[in-house]
Amino acid sequence: MDKIRQFGNQMYYRMAQFMYGRNGLDALARTCNWIAIFLLVINLFVQSSIVYLLWLIFFSYSCFRVYSRNIPKRYAENQKFLDMTTVPRKYAKLAKLQWRDRKVSRYYICKSCHQQIRVPKGKGRIEIRCPKCNERFIKKT
Repeated sequence: MDKIRQFGNQMYYRMAQFMYGRNGLDALARTCNWIAIFLLVINLFVQSSIVYLLWLIFFSYSCFRVYSRNIPKRYAENQKFLDMTTVPRKYAKLAKLQWRDRKVSRYYICKSCHQQIRVPKGKGRIEIRCPKCNERFIKKT
């Protein structure tokens, strides 16, 4: 058992040495990986060469990003990707919060400042005051 642990530690050290000075896994590479996995699952059922080619492109690009040594350029690409996907990520985060708290809370968006407001569920018709702009509106919880 000790030799297995020692071998695992050596492999971890060698991988850390190999990855030193490389970009690593960022948001764009992670997204490309998820798309590649999705395409691979689709290709299991469809058996299409186009889907396989798309899988190969996304997977190769993800590996290229992870092992690239040109960190400033990969960082700029990742920042551009994050800027382009700000709105969908915000709505996905809101949906995740709403799903997590679905039994105890309701979420509303203020009409004037678009602030997200969480209120307890099951209180009937209540007046909600936005903490950011003090706008008041009545909703049923």
